[in-house]
Amino acid sequence: MALLLAPLRWLTSSIIRLALFAGLLFLVYLLLLKPAFDSGEKTLREGLHTIERKANPARLAHCIERAGGDLAKTERCARLF
Repeated sequence: MALLLAPLRWLTSSIIRLALFAGLLFLVYLLLLKPAFDSGEKTLREGLHTIERKANPARLAHCIERAGGDLAKTERCARLF
C-alpha cells in the first residue's frame, strides 16, 4: 500500500507546486507587466495622434494660405508641418 501512495503524493505535490508557480507568474503579470504595457501603449497612441495631427495636409495648406506670400511665414509652415 505504501508503494502505491508514494507516486500519488509525488504527483499531488507536483501539481500543487505547478499551481503555485502559475499563480505567482499571474500575480507578477498583473502587478508589474500589465501596468507597464498599458502606459506604454497610451504613450504610443498619444505620440501617433500628435504626428497624425501635425502631418495633416489640410493644415499645411491652410497655413500657407494664411501666410499670404510671406516667405518667412511659408518657411515656418513647412517647418511645422
